[in-house]
Amino acid sequence: MAERSEDAGDSKPDLAGGEDHIGALPDVLLQQVLSLLPSREAVRTCVLAARWRTLWKSVPSIRINSAGEIYRNPLALSMFANYLLLLRDRTALHECDINSYYGGDSEEAFRYIELWLRYAVSCQVRVLRVHVKNELKDLWLSNVSLVTQHLARLELCSIEAGGRFLDFSGCPALKVLKMEHCTINTGRISSQSLSHLIICYGGFVANARTRISAPSLVTLELDEFTGYTPLLEPMPLLIRAFLRFGETCRDRCDNDNFFGDCGSQFCGGCSYSKYYYGNDDCVLLQGLSGTKDLELISQSQLFIGRMDFKWHVMFSQLKTLLLSEWCMAADFSGLIYFVQHSPVLERLTLHLKYYEEEYAIETEESYNPRPRFLVSKHLKVVEIKCRKEDEKIHQIVKILGTHGVPPECINIEPNFHDYGLGCFSFE
Repeated sequence: MAERSEDAGDSKPDLAGGEDHIGALPDVLLQQVLSLLPSREAVRTCVLAARWRTLWKSVPSIRINSAGEIYRNPLALSMFANYLLLLRDRTALHECDINSYYGGDSEEAFRYIELWLRYAVSCQVRVLRVHVKNELKDLWLSNVSLVTQHLARLELCSIEAGGRFLDFSGCPALKVLKMEHCTINTGRISSQSLSHLIICYGGFVANARTRISAPSLVTLELDEFTGYTPLLEPMPLLIRAFLRFGETCRDRCDNDNFFGDCGSQFCGGCSYSKYYYGNDDCVLLQGLSGTKDLELISQSQLFIGRMDFKWHVMFSQLKTLLLSEWCMAADFSGLIYFVQHSPVLERLTLHLKYYEEEYAIETEESYNPRPRFLVSKHLKVVEIKCRKEDEKIHQIVKILGTHGVPPECINIEPNFHDYGLGCFSFE
């Protein structure tokens, strides 16, 4: 027993005197490691040893994340966050990630959000993420001014943005803006520096069409939004664009007019587009005209794509094009328009989930696709993915063949079940 006790006693100095490899790392590296943790966990490392007591104060990230941590209530989260910002050193922030308390007292959950955002901006934050979804309502942001020379990436989820919050003229370094489940209640989203814009599952609720002014945009994604389609100002640097219009898009005609001008003042879609906003502007196609890769997915009832045909916009750089069943409506007007106006098109894909027989109402502004044309001599591949081969598919093959696409370039893939398209990712 005495011998075992002596052996045990000898082992303690070995452990105590052993090398502390983690503790031997420089402070800057340890702070980088702590920056990967939720802020509350990073603060808790202060009890490890004397050297760790103040390391958390200079961590280059703030992660207030109620989704992965347990707080008693919104007040507990707010108190922790407020003390964190009060006690930490005002060193520059690489990231600030705010994921608010989900549920409970919405007023308390949102009480200090704007204060936290201003703090992050004052610390030269480069990546800012704000997810504050609450069971009762979304956070309304209109008074926060994001004027910073350093912000490069902004991600918002379940935010209602109004006023000048989405005016990024004071953010010359901003490259990526991602908005998910956000309500956009402003007339303009503007940035001279923005390269990548993603708006998924949100809503446009302003009185006029929201204008997107981003001349440096390289990639654009608009996916499944509610309300009226935003107006795209020219984007000369655009390379890739993905637009998917769901059932909640309001650019549809109550009288089954395919070109958005049924003449009825009681038609919410047509009257809005013709008499109020967008009648003297090309809503979509002009902004997309410079892209090289375009995916345009819509139901046949929506007229927003066809409404712009009267402008005869050319897609002079478009090489890869994907269209859905909307291009088959109104005598294949969408298909014929894009093939006519894409002189360097190389690859055409048609994703046709279904087709319902519909007829356009003739109006003075309806687009007439009947004149003969020659397709791009560069077009080498046409893929038609559909539920089944039917007469409409054969008509597409006949139209393309008549205008210069040989049958061997056309590949039909039946039993197609889903678009299989995902959101862009900019990591």
